[in-house]
Amino acid sequence: MASPSTTLPPVLVAIDTPSLEAATALADALRGSGVGFKIGLEFYSAHGLPGVSRVVGTEPFFLDLKFHDIPNTVAGAIRSVAPSGPAIVNVHAAG
Repeated sequence: MASPSTTLPPVLVAIDTPSLEAATALADALRGSGVGFKIGLEFYSAHGLPGVSRVVGTEPFFLDLKFHDIPNTVAGAIRSVAPSGPAIVNVHAAG
């Protein structure tokens, strides 16, 4: 996978569809316009890291998977998605 930028632009466009074709068309239309992408759970569940790579290319992105589990499991999940190069991932934690 290409190495995406780790600096997010001020505008992120949500890519949260099960359709790889729709996601790719939207990303291609916006590529180079200065926006980044927010990859949601619905898209990720349908297409995984290969789909993320195909859609975002080298554009910066936020991987919005809302990790919430026991700490060891969340740490493992973060390690698993880290090679895709997200600028941000989110973790839901409870005290």
